[in-house]
Order: sequence, then structure tokens, then C-alpha cells
Amino acid sequence: MGKASRKKHQQRLQQATVQKYDKVKLSEAILHLCEPFDTDALDFDSQHNLITMAVTAWNIALSTDLEGRQSKLLSALDALPGFNQRFEHDIAAFSNAPTLHQDPPDSIVMLRVLAELMRRKDELYPNDERHIVDFSFKPTPKGHHLQIKSLIPKRSDD
Repeated sequence: MGKASRKKHQQRLQQATVQKYDKVKLSEAILHLCEPFDTDALDFDSQHNLITMAVTAWNIALSTDLEGRQSKLLSALDALPGFNQRFEHDIAAFSNAPTLHQDPPDSIVMLRVLAELMRRKDELYPNDERHIVDFSFKPTPKGHHLQIKSLIPKRSDD
């Protein structure tokens, strides 16, 4: 298959995928999840971090059971750079008192943001099972551009 044929084939696959998910591109869905966090007031690095958290929250929210979500949440938090602690205690504290107190630890703030992003994914895109495998967020002359690569799970009835 030539380069032009591959490109046309890829475009047809993308159009079919967008059709399947109510014409919502995954990049638009991720940006929509971030809206309550006033992204216009954030600098580029902060926006990138928020999108990273939204992508993480999206993938965690794909788990339908609480144990699966907690396990993925712990793995995601433990993988964050700059945190040399275990998060089990913070997750327990967050679960028991999910409201923020004055000067909470960074991990509790991150849990709060991730929980809100997961709630929004569940509420706004409950049937979207696309798994995000990679993304790029780059500045452009017209603003910023978010591109997302995802996997669509095969269903047994397809």
C-alpha cells in the first residue's frame, strides 16, 4: 500500500471512530474534561500537566470496579516524578474526608483533581472505552494543539 493509500485508509478509520463516539474526537473530550480548571489562566507547562492528569484520569475511569480504579490510581501516583512516598495513606485519608482543608499535601490535591476528572469522564463520556496510549500537546502560532493516540477495544459482538 502506498503512502497516499495508507493516509486515506487512516483517515477513513478516524472518521469511522469519530462516528462511533457521537462525532467527539478524543482530544476534544480531554479538553472538555479540563474546562472547570480555567485553563486560560494557566501557562503552557501547567496546561500540559493538567492534560496529563486528564489523560491519566480517563484511563483510570475505564475500570468499572472500585478495586481496579484504586489500583490504577496508586500506580499512576507512584509513577509521578518528585514523589518518594507511598500513597495508600493519602488515598485512605481522601476517601474518608474528600473535602480539602487548608494547605493539604500535594498528593491530596492531585487525588482531588484526578477524582474530579474521573467523575467528569464518567458523567460526560460513560460509553467511551477508547484507551489513550499517547498524546502530544504543542504550542502553535494559533494557540495549542492536542493530538491523542488511542486504542479501541474489540467487542465480542463486533
